[in-house]
Amino acid sequence: MKIALDIGHARGTGASGHGLQEHEVCAVIGGHLQRELEADGHEVVVLDFPDMSNRDDLNATIRAANEGKFDFGLSLHCDCSGSGKAHGAHACYYSSGGSKLASAIAKPLTALLPGRAHAVQCRTDLAVLRCTWPRWSLLELGFIDNVSDARMQRYAPEKIARAVAEGVREYIKLVG
Repeated sequence: MKIALDIGHARGTGASGHGLQEHEVCAVIGGHLQRELEADGHEVVVLDFPDMSNRDDLNATIRAANEGKFDFGLSLHCDCSGSGKAHGAHACYYSSGGSKLASAIAKPLTALLPGRAHAVQCRTDLAVLRCTWPRWSLLELGFIDNVSDARMQRYAPEKIARAVAEGVREYIKLVG
């Protein structure tokens, strides 16, 4: 399969906490995830526009997603609550196909990073989900301002990537 990995947000425009920046965290996790999926025989293309404004990054991502002939795509993000108390991961979708993708990934991802009330959530307000033609899921890979989630993001990004890859494998089994 041909898979797009979107590194969410340009440098310095995303969430931050505990000395971490969203773009950098997602780029590291994305690198691990790319290697996992390529080892499974998939073609993986990383969509990353780190030096653009956030708006230009989003538009470039949507354009690349729609022109890339991908089977599906994943946007990697970190959440931030402002309080440091919220924790856990979840997967977002817009389409019914995206729902299957998000559900398959959410199971192992939220087992690793639990705490969200809803592991899978339909989001109609996110352009990267609404405007991309391939099936797409936006993954919030924990709260960057939560001590334990940030510790996982900093010291065990490969575990987060492995959980996402496990969900991708399950999704591929479901869709054949």
